[in-house]
Amino acid sequence: MGLIRLLIIAALIYLVWRVVKSLLSERRRRDNSTGGVSARSQKMVKCRQCGVHVPEREAFQHQDLAFCSQDHQRQYLEHHEP
Repeated sequence: MGLIRLLIIAALIYLVWRVVKSLLSERRRRDNSTGGVSARSQKMVKCRQCGVHVPEREAFQHQDLAFCSQDHQRQYLEHHEP
């Protein structure tokens, strides 16, 4: 009886190990297919007023121009718009 119990416990441990390994492998595969690093990296744009680079999604846009803040956008447009 003890040997059968030992074999059942070993089989359960093996099955749990395979499931965990499969889940981790699937997660890695999904991260690689979505770019992994690209999920964290962002396109940077240069502020037209001061030259500082900011993430594109955080930049203030006016036509094709990017700005790091609304203040810089206002200052640039005051001096460069007719």
